[in-house]
Amino acid sequence: MSLLPIEWIHNELTRFMIGRVNMDGSSSPNRPYLRLTTSLRNITRNSGTDVRLRCDAIGTPPITFEWKKNHAPVEKSKRVRIRNRENTSRLVLSSLDVLDSAFYECTATNSAGSVNSTAILKVGNIH
Repeated sequence: MSLLPIEWIHNELTRFMIGRVNMDGSSSPNRPYLRLTTSLRNITRNSGTDVRLRCDAIGTPPITFEWKKNHAPVEKSKRVRIRNRENTSRLVLSSLDVLDSAFYECTATNSAGSVNSTAILKVGNIH
């Protein structure tokens, strides 16, 4: 068994990192990918307080984010803000009300498809 020349190993590693290697040895571009790097967590808060939900994803750009409350798109208002960046989206709810209690879902989408995370926000009255 002979050892592989270091240059050949370097070239093979470079091809692996740059693109997928086909059976004939040619390479093709990377497939699009998408993955959430954080998951939403269930939260309990008192009414009148604020809450921030954060959704982070990595993948092939561009990545878009969508927030839903009980399966309907979240509507922005003075109390409800959405901040989207390249790989992150934040939903900020201010002055919480009992009616803000719901299932909240963040969906990240790109050319690879969609991934999502869901959490329950439970808002109670201050005792």
